[in-house]
Amino acid sequence: MSIDPRIKIRKASENDIKDICRIMLSTDPYVTLGYTEDMCVDTVLSGLEEGWTAVAEYEGEVVGFIIFRVFDGFPLGGYIRALAVDRRFRGKGVGKALMRYAEEIIFRYRRNVFLLVSSFNYDAIRFYRSLGYEFVGEIKDAIVEGFSEYIFRKKRSF
Repeated sequence: MSIDPRIKIRKASENDIKDICRIMLSTDPYVTLGYTEDMCVDTVLSGLEEGWTAVAEYEGEVVGFIIFRVFDGFPLGGYIRALAVDRRFRGKGVGKALMRYAEEIIFRYRRNVFLLVSSFNYDAIRFYRSLGYEFVGEIKDAIVEGFSEYIFRKKRSF
């Protein structure tokens, strides 16, 4: 999948909270996991405070976001904390562009990137595998009873 050249990635600011929450609260896994607006705002604010949050704009509209950690997350690498793309813009390379942005920063400092993906989120599992992420473990009943969180990892190539 190629990335649409109209997609621009930039560091997020507090002005983006409303758009990020609009996307997060209408997208799985956040819907199934029962995220509320307060939970969304807390997640975004912590990402902004840490300095590792970015948004994707498509012709000036915020259509996706990523929140990640470089130094605090998993002890062996960076961590993708949250990623979502507005349903209307899926398949245009928005998620791929956001992941490339985060990976480029994380791999400057760390050898691995980790992420968790909910067992019911089949599209996300396919997406991460297409980007070279490998399944490395499972946490059963981690957030919602009856569902697992799968641990995925991507190693920096030398």
